Amino acid sequence: MEQHPPDLKKVKEGYNNYLRYTRLGFTMMGIILVFTFGGWWLDGQLTWKFPVFTIVLSLLGITGSMVYLFKETGRKP
Repeated sequence: MEQHPPDLKKVKEGYNNYLRYTRLGFTMMGIILVFTFGGWWLDGQLTWKFPVFTIVLSLLGITGSMVYLFKETGRKP
């Protein structure tokens, strides 16, 4: 059986897609974590019994990360 060498263009394209989506995932995770920890810190400063800022800012971080995802994946290469 004859083995063909991998097409370098396809390999490079696959690698670039892998890096792009890995970057997207880490950026989304960072946005959510920054907003959540910001809310956690604010709740700690105010010493309220109910973590209002943690909940609100974490939801805002999720919304922001989804907006970022839609903007990044909606573009035509």
